[in-house]
Amino acid sequence: MEQDHGHHGHNQMDHGANHANHQQTTPAEALRVGWELNPKDIQPRQETEIKLSLKDSHGIPATAFSVVHEKQMHLLAISKDLSTFLHLHPEYIGDGEFTVKTKFPSAGSYKLFADFMPEGGTQQLATFEHNAEGAENTQTVTPDEVLKKTVNGLDFKLSFDRLAANQHLTMAFTITDAETQVPVKELEPYLGSAGHVVIVSSDLEKFLHVHPTDEKTTGPTVTYMTTFPEPGIYKIWGQFKHKEEMHTVPFVVEVPSE
Repeated sequence: MEQDHGHHGHNQMDHGANHANHQQTTPAEALRVGWELNPKDIQPRQETEIKLSLKDSHGIPATAFSVVHEKQMHLLAISKDLSTFLHLHPEYIGDGEFTVKTKFPSAGSYKLFADFMPEGGTQQLATFEHNAEGAENTQTVTPDEVLKKTVNGLDFKLSFDRLAANQHLTMAFTITDAETQVPVKELEPYLGSAGHVVIVSSDLEKFLHVHPTDEKTTGPTVTYMTTFPEPGIYKIWGQFKHKEEMHTVPFVVEVPSE
């Protein structure tokens, strides 16, 4: 079992507070997070249980957690080559422990990001790395030439008012029906929000979890405020719900220094 403090001092965590991304202050005492994966030798597509144990520095379990976007914990699992993205919601089973079952679709290295908020505290992020056995089939992460994708019959267009590091900027997803090109105005809430967005740097060291400026919008455009902490290549996953179906759309962008 490995432990990782629930905070990081290198811009790894950023959240959509006040509908934008603001660097979180370090809490007086960040919780220690113990990770346990069963089985330990994970095979691709094999059901795996992930257990997290949250305790203070004295080893006392934390027992109270705030609900953030309808869940006490959001767990993101992302492969090293950024080809796999899993958004999971571990269940709190008491005594400071969370558990969830999932399957890792391919061999290779994964990084897990546990996003949670102790009651009365600040948002925290803990990370853990592991491997799924087998030959790793890595993909090259290259920026998209056109920021438009079709997923499950819907067109998603990504746009920015400007794209530069260390700048507060506006990011927007515009959604239309792929066949009719009619704007989609019937988005349904996903975890209490019009759409969730997760952004990571190509080295998995920078992590952003952002939410819309208008949580109640139903489309066709969902807007976010965010800040990329440094120049480089980032992968963006937007998650939206329409007609009871979840749509996860990925984009890769290169963020210049200015």
